[in-house]
Order: sequence, then structure tokens, then C-alpha cells
Amino acid sequence: MIPEPGKRPVYFAFQGLFMASLLLLFVYQTRTATQPAHLAAVAALLCGSLALVRLLPERTLGRWWFQAGLFLGDAAAATLVLGWTGSSADLFLIYLLIVFGSALTRSPRQHLAAAGITLALYLVSGWRPVTGWPHSPEFWLRAVFLAASSALMTILGRDFRRAQDDQRRRYEERLVSVGRLATLGRVAGEVAHRIKGPLTTISVNAEVLAHKRPADKEALKELGEILDEVERCKSILKDLLDLGRIEEMDEALLDLHEPLRAALKAAQTQARRRRVRVSASGLGEGMRVRGDAALLREALAALLQNALEAVGDGGAVRVAASSAEGFHRVEVRDDGAGISSADLERIFEPFFTTKRGSGSGLGLSSALRIAAKHGGTVEAESEGPGRGSRFVLLIPAA
Repeated sequence: MIPEPGKRPVYFAFQGLFMASLLLLFVYQTRTATQPAHLAAVAALLCGSLALVRLLPERTLGRWWFQAGLFLGDAAAATLVLGWTGSSADLFLIYLLIVFGSALTRSPRQHLAAAGITLALYLVSGWRPVTGWPHSPEFWLRAVFLAASSALMTILGRDFRRAQDDQRRRYEERLVSVGRLATLGRVAGEVAHRIKGPLTTISVNAEVLAHKRPADKEALKELGEILDEVERCKSILKDLLDLGRIEEMDEALLDLHEPLRAALKAAQTQARRRRVRVSASGLGEGMRVRGDAALLREALAALLQNALEAVGDGGAVRVAASSAEGFHRVEVRDDGAGISSADLERIFEPFFTTKRGSGSGLGLSSALRIAAKHGGTVEAESEGPGRGSRFVLLIPAA
């Protein structure tokens, strides 16, 4: 297991705080000044552990044997210090720090092993050659508390690891989807231009035939169907052309509110026609980004269009703009049909659509590609069919 970027500072901070606590414990609890060797040993442990974490390669920090050795060494150091000071019964919480710290490995097996040995060392620290094990119930209650804390941290660590693995899997799938979109975008323009000409010819000839045979109702019906399908193909071609244009960004500093307001204004006509209530919040604060205003408007319009198509007549769409952790975010939430978990996995695939007989399946994929070109992403969530959905556009703040 190779640790995630930024793992070294976490280990370094933990070791620094833990070893500093041991040093303070030793100085505070030692009543005499006749133990310079012990003090030097504690100081050496402090400096040595910090040097290891600071100097070892990142890959080594992720090895199971290093992680296990680090926390077992901490447990041994705590046992020595508590034994030297004779305060093991009062300051057992130092072992609890090790139990919590071992959860940094995010491996349930490693955490359980480190926590189990830490608990054993705590029990050993209470044993005396003359009196044996302590008879105080508090000592054994502390042992039970350490065991329960270890089990709880193992469960929490396992759940966190699962969530992290799911997030990584979704991120990797999103990268694959963005790669497909990039490839599609490079060929979309050429394909669209080549198909546009024949479609125009078909459309013109169908209109000419309709004028030549106005009395033939059956022929007029079939020609009308041809014209309808041609218009649908033209709509798909427009989406393909727009997808190809994503590869050509015209960057500038701008306020994300500008393309958002433009997209909201463009969506008002359809919203009024379908009696959909569209509300917006968070439009007061500035949201400066570096990007292409037209492309960002297109991405936001795609999210709004998706929401309007998802809700029925009289539904509601809520738009909220906010900023956090270096990103500006625009959330589009609807109370419409919702998305199944299976469809949610494919929602950003090109040409994938849950709307039977309508939609090209390129709107959301285009929005994702535009966000990726700006260094951001689009997140999708839904609790299932009939529960509505939520799409969030994330763009780095400038």
C-alpha cells in the first residue's frame, strides 16, 4: 500500500505530538534528577522517530512493516516511560493515543495487530515482580476501554477505507469517461461537417416532394416523419459540433455568476412552459474563475436542461452557488424522476440517456468535459428512482 500524497506530514505531526507527550510525561512525573540516561533515551526516541518519518522515502512510509514497527515502537516507548516513572495506572491514555494513531494505516489488520500488542504492553506495564497483576478494578476497566476503543477504530477505519476505495474507483471511471470525451471531441467536428451536407439534401428533397404531391396524405405523413428525423439528427450534430468546440478554449478571468445568470435566463422559457419553479441562491458573492465563459454557460445550461427534463410539470429546480476549499460550486437539484444506481454509474457516458425517444445523451458528458478542461469536475448524486437528483459543477477559484 502506497500512502496518499500528504501522508508524511500526518505521520510527522502524530509522532511529534506523541513523543513530546512522552517527554513531558517523563519530566513531570520524575521526582529526582538522577535519571539523565533515561531522559537522554526519551530525547533520542523523539529525535529518531521524527528523523525516520522525515527522511524515509514516501514508498517506505506505506509499507506494512514500517507502519507496524512505528506504532509498536511507540507502544514500547510508552511502556518504558510509564515504567520508569511508575505512573502506568494514572496515565494509561498514552496507550489510547497509539490505538488512535495506528488507525492512520487505514488497514484493519494492521490496526488490530498494533492495537492488540499495545493492549498487551499496557497489561505488562501493570505487572510487578512482587505483587503481580494489579487488583484494582480500575486497571482492568482501562484495559477493557482500550480493547473497545481498538474495535471501534477498526470498524471506523474499515468504513472509511471502503468509502475511500469507492471514491477512488469513481474518480478513475470519471477519468476514463473524460478521456473518451476528449477522443470523441477531436473527431466530432469532422464527422458532423461531413454528415451535415447529406442531411441538408435529404431535408430539401423531402420538402420539394411534399410540395409536388400535396394531395397524397400518406406520402405527406411519411415525408413529415422524414423531416422530423432529419431535425433530430441535426440536433445531435449540433451537440457533436459543440463537443468538438470544447477542445478550443478561449480563457479569461471572469465571474462564474455571469454564465450562470445567462444559463438561468435561457432556461426560463422552458420552465414557464412546463410550470417548473426555478429558484437560485448564492448569486451575490463574487466567484472569479479562469476559463471560457461560453463553454461554462454551455455546461451550466446542460445541467439545467437535464433538471428541467427530469421533473414533471409543476416540479421544482433549485440552483445554489457557493465557494469552499479553493473551488466554486454550482449545485443543481431537482425533485424529479431520480436516477437508479446502475444508471448513475453511466450517467456521464457519451450518448447515454434515460429519456426514451428524446435527448442526444451528450449534454451531461459535455458538461463533464467542459469542467475537466477547466480543472474541475461534475458530481452526480441520487437516492434512487422517484427521489430527485443533484448535480454539482466544481471549478477551481482563480
